[in-house]
Formats: sequence, structure tokens, C-alpha cells
Amino acid sequence: MGFPAPSLLAVVAALAAALPSSSWAAPAADVVVVWAPGARIEPIEAVARQAGAAVIDRSPAANEVPATASILKRGIEAYDALRFDEAWQTLDEARALADRTGAAGLSQAQLADLFLYRGLVKIQQGDLNAYWDELVTSVTIDPVRVLDPARFPPRVATELSRVRQTLADRKRATLAVDAPPGCTVLIDGAHASAVGSAQPLVGSHWVGVTCTDHAPWGSRVELTGDQLVVARNPVLSPPTDDEVLIQARTVGAAAFVAVEIRSGVGTARLVRVDGRERDRRSVAIRGDLAPLAAAVRELLAPPSNSHWYESRWAWAAGAAIVVAAIAIPVTAALSQNTSPSTWTVKPVYPWP
Repeated sequence: MGFPAPSLLAVVAALAAALPSSSWAAPAADVVVVWAPGARIEPIEAVARQAGAAVIDRSPAANEVPATASILKRGIEAYDALRFDEAWQTLDEARALADRTGAAGLSQAQLADLFLYRGLVKIQQGDLNAYWDELVTSVTIDPVRVLDPARFPPRVATELSRVRQTLADRKRATLAVDAPPGCTVLIDGAHASAVGSAQPLVGSHWVGVTCTDHAPWGSRVELTGDQLVVARNPVLSPPTDDEVLIQARTVGAAAFVAVEIRSGVGTARLVRVDGRERDRRSVAIRGDLAPLAAAVRELLAPPSNSHWYESRWAWAAGAAIVVAAIAIPVTAALSQNTSPSTWTVKPVYPWP
């Protein structure tokens, strides 16, 4: 059977494909450690998985919403069932939790309901002085609220109208909140303005501040005039390099990529287990983490060959030269011989 002279390009390609490539496919880091409070890290997980690296999510847990709303619901149910002592104790528990958390987990209507029902319980208990104070607080929280007639009898609406008339001349004041950048400010369960302020009636109010990279903070505020409240949200800190190094060494990693998000800026750092930083990327975060995931992909890319003789393409080129040195004389000899040429390949079997 005759065979044409082998193609030089085909030989080079075959040699390049045959050379081992596993050493060139290994990622630059074995582990990606992520600290991204409040963010979805799926894009980073996908990039790490494609590169063959593991992911350790060290992000803080999401802020747990206090159970104030469910406690308030139980208090209202006890009132509707005419269990007034139980209702008062339950609503008192709800108020104490609201004071500690700035009414976190309550809407403005729910917060107003808390004091409205406290006032209704006091009416049933015959404490006429206390009930008035509770209704005043309810109206101070939401002065323009219209009661649902399906929930409240006409006498309750009449009492609230009396309170509104009494408070008609009460002044308003500016309640401003100095909160960390990017945090959400709620005053009496309602979103504050873009600058974190509101102008409620003077009296009792509840301020709550939640952030992605800070712990939540809340408090009750007695507003008597224009006032600035400084939110004291504790800063949440990412794991230190020493902590990550210990974790990386525990799993036998030679290097890791540390990913952090702070104040809208994402940073990815390639660090060896000796603690030396080899490279880093910083990107602005505006929504999802796709830009940061792209930076992680760059850091995980296998390192380029530092020596020419370690490249499989250099070996392929050398092989091509050898093939050419053999093929050219053979081709020249064949071109001068007009007799038919036949290449025969016979397998050689050893003797039994």
C-alpha cells in the first residue's frame, strides 16, 4: 500500500498534541477565599470551578430580622381574645425589642399599631392616663394614618381624632442620621430621605440602620428639636491574612486568592502560602460580581512558562526541524526516481 510523504504541518500538530499538558493547566491558586457581605458569589464560584480551584465563603451571615412583628401579632391576637393581661405583657415585650433594635422588622403601620393596641389594652384595664400617652405615641409615629374600619370600631377612630386635634399645634423637627456610606436608614419603620433625615412631630421615634459590611444598629430617640443621631454600627472585618494562610495550609494549598468587598470596591489578591502577595486586581462593584469574577479568572490563570525549553511548542518546533531534515532528502530522492514507489509497513512480532 502506498503512502504520500508526511505533511510537515500535520507532524508538528501531532507532536504538540501528544506532549503532556497537565502541568500547564494547573491554576495559579488552589483556593479562593471570599468575603462579600450581602452579595451573591455565584459568578466567582463559577470561575473558580472552571479553573479547578475550591471556594471558601467567609462572608458574614445575613442580618437576622428581629421577631418583633410576630410578637406584635401575638399581642393583638390576645387582645382580640379579651386576654388583656396577656396582651399587655406581649405588647410590652414587643416594645422592649423595638427600643433595642430601632423597630427593625416593623413597618410604620405596625409600629403605630404597637402603641395603638397598648392604648386599647389600657382602656380595658381602666388606666385612662396611660392609654392617652400610648395613643399620642401612635399618632406621633404616623399622623396621617387612616384606620381600617373592618379592623377598628368607630370609637377607636374617634379617640384617635381627639389625639390628632391635640397634636395639631405640635411642632415638627428635623431628625438626621449620620450613618456609614451605603447603609439603609429607617425612621419609624419608613425609609428616610436620601440624606438620611426626616421631619416628624417631636416625641418618641425609632431609628434603625442596616448595612452590608456593618452590623445593624437601632435605638429609640426622644426628639425635642432638630437633632443629629450618630449611628454606631460595628464594622464587620474580613478574615486576616494569617487566618486565611492557616486555612490554606490546612487544605494543602500552595497559593490562594483572597477576595474582599469594601464600600463598593472589590479586591482580589493572589497570595502564596509563604504570605507573599504576587498580584492583585481592584474593580468597582455596581450590582453583581461579574467584574470581580473576571479579575479572579485572571489571577487563577496558569502561570506562563518562564523557560523556552519548558514550552511544548518549542519541542514541537524542534521536532519539525528533525522531520524536515529527514523529509527533504527523501523527497529529493523520490523526485529523481521515476519508478513506482511503495511504502510498506509490517508489524514485527516477537518469537514466542
